[in-house]
Amino acid sequence: MPVVLGVLVALIVAGVVLLVASTSSADDRRDDESPWRAFRRGLAARRNPAPDQVAAAQAAEAEPVDLSLADFLRVTAEQGEGYLHVDDLADGLQRARDKAVRAVPLRRHG
Repeated sequence: MPVVLGVLVALIVAGVVLLVASTSSADDRRDDESPWRAFRRGLAARRNPAPDQVAAAQAAEAEPVDLSLADFLRVTAEQGEGYLHVDDLADGLQRARDKAVRAVPLRRHG
């Protein structure tokens, strides 16, 4: 009896999920496309994938290259100005320090 009850609950939950999915907004569907048509379109796309999907799958299946971190950083290093500038950091830190000093004045005990 508990197995039958579990299967019944699972079927009811599955039905509710399908009902919610069919009444959800049509953001992912094309121009009020029915859920059944969207499912069939997705199934057809899975059977006959687009060329860009095939290329992405082939790139994902490529053999990884064994490379040390030092070699990777040497190869991918960019020449020119860096993203952060020391002067910009120093100016920002000085402004933050000044604001903190104004907000919390130092008390001298003596």
